[in-house]
Amino acid sequence: MSETGDIVKEEGMIGRLVDVAASALAFVGGLFLLFIVVLTCVSIVGRALLTVDLCCGPVPGDVEMIEIASGVAVFFFLPFCQLKRGHVTVDIFSGLMGARGVAVTDLLGNLLMTAAAVIILWRLELGFQDKLRSGETTFILALPLWWGYALSLVGAVAFAFVSAYTLLRSFFEVASAKAPASKHNG
Repeated sequence: MSETGDIVKEEGMIGRLVDVAASALAFVGGLFLLFIVVLTCVSIVGRALLTVDLCCGPVPGDVEMIEIASGVAVFFFLPFCQLKRGHVTVDIFSGLMGARGVAVTDLLGNLLMTAAAVIILWRLELGFQDKLRSGETTFILALPLWWGYALSLVGAVAFAFVSAYTLLRSFFEVASAKAPASKHNG
């Protein structure tokens, strides 16, 4: 987000492609959250109606589906959050650093975030391989656990690519940032 709260569109063909992909994943992540809300409401109403002998009870396996959908939604939101500079930052000294200093700290932050994204992707992929190999399933619905890992990997791959893109974007921002005006002219 910009200082005025407007959403900034990425420039160039690659930037627009990254923007569209991250936005599409965030939209799908929102659908997962909508699924969680509807499922939770249906399950709660079913429980309430069961207590007065009017209905069938909670949705079987609701907690399992909510756990999987929550994890997938988080991974689908990460690329958009990274692209739009939505992660928490501490701006205590940014007023003192000038444009170049802020650009350098953004570059450092994006470097660290890219490293974190690659490590997360690596470890998630190992977890996916383990769940695929073991054939482990959820307790009630017997859903293969690797399904959630596979969907989350889509978001993790996108997160790593978007983080690398933001690192490159930050590099160009540092290169083009003007040095802060000197207080002493001479």
